[in-house]
Amino acid sequence: MKRFLIRLGDYVFVMRPLILVPAWSFYLLGAAAGRRMSGVESRPAVLVPDAPDSFYYGLGCLTAILITAYLLNQVFDQESDRINDKGHFLTRGIFSVRTVALMALVTFMIASYFFRLVDDAQRLPLLIAVVLSLAYSLPPLRLVARPFADLLANAIGYGGVAYVAGFAAWHPSAADASLLALPYVFLVGATFLHTTIMDVEGDKRSGKITTSVVIGAAPSAVLAWVLAAAGLVPALAVSLARFGDRLAPMILAVSTAVFVHAAVRARRSEGDAASSNAVQWATVLITIPAVIAWPVYLLLLLPLVVAARLYYRARFGINYPGPAASARHQTGA
Repeated sequence: MKRFLIRLGDYVFVMRPLILVPAWSFYLLGAAAGRRMSGVESRPAVLVPDAPDSFYYGLGCLTAILITAYLLNQVFDQESDRINDKGHFLTRGIFSVRTVALMALVTFMIASYFFRLVDDAQRLPLLIAVVLSLAYSLPPLRLVARPFADLLANAIGYGGVAYVAGFAAWHPSAADASLLALPYVFLVGATFLHTTIMDVEGDKRSGKITTSVVIGAAPSAVLAWVLAAAGLVPALAVSLARFGDRLAPMILAVSTAVFVHAAVRARRSEGDAASSNAVQWATVLITIPAVIAWPVYLLLLLPLVVAARLYYRARFGINYPGPAASARHQTGA
């Protein structure tokens, strides 16, 4: 039985579902904002959210797009994953490249199916998500290995596109959605830098040129808190809007403090641990308001985290998600 469950876990966790959590959270935050702007009563959703069908189709489409990207990323990042001791499914022979590529094709087909069902207002952000996801991992562009392009793609893809897609399920105004998403674009950019800091040495050795490889780990940590601080400006602006996000300034302010602390620790040669903590705190800070807006979300998160903890301990002997000492296993970027 244990063997069967572990094998089942292989097929679930090769898709890296925990890395989907930030995207889900931003989608739900965007949906909550669109819901408010559409005039629906601003109360927490009941156990089964009273959402339109496009809300679910859009979420399914975004999820399938990102899973496709994560699977392809593992195929093309095998060397850096091997050096950084992550991406275990291919580097340890649990799956073949052909199997992972086939899974990516299936999830892309699922994304295509959902794309046909979403509202027109959701099509553009989801199409951008497809383009960014494929360009991020696939040659010849391979944005994942292009300094500053990797940062921009992640910031826009997670903090911007996911939020706008969720917003569009309720309200068609792309301009309003983009303005409300802007603080989170800065936040995701700052968080992404810390994921690359954790892999900077391995990426150098494998020839993968990320932003942190080019400017260095310590400057990347400084740039992270500068981005978070810069995000406070649009956060304060949108909080003053009629249907503004009152939580955005608080999230960006706390995140800035977290990133400043991480930058200080990085100067003391505690880069991996500091970056791991910063990434985890940023994830928590955007997940909590998403859970408050959609309590049913917690019914997905708790079993997922528990299952991941049990699976990674049984399969690889590591804590995931775990303490900062396991920093290299906290991200699939």
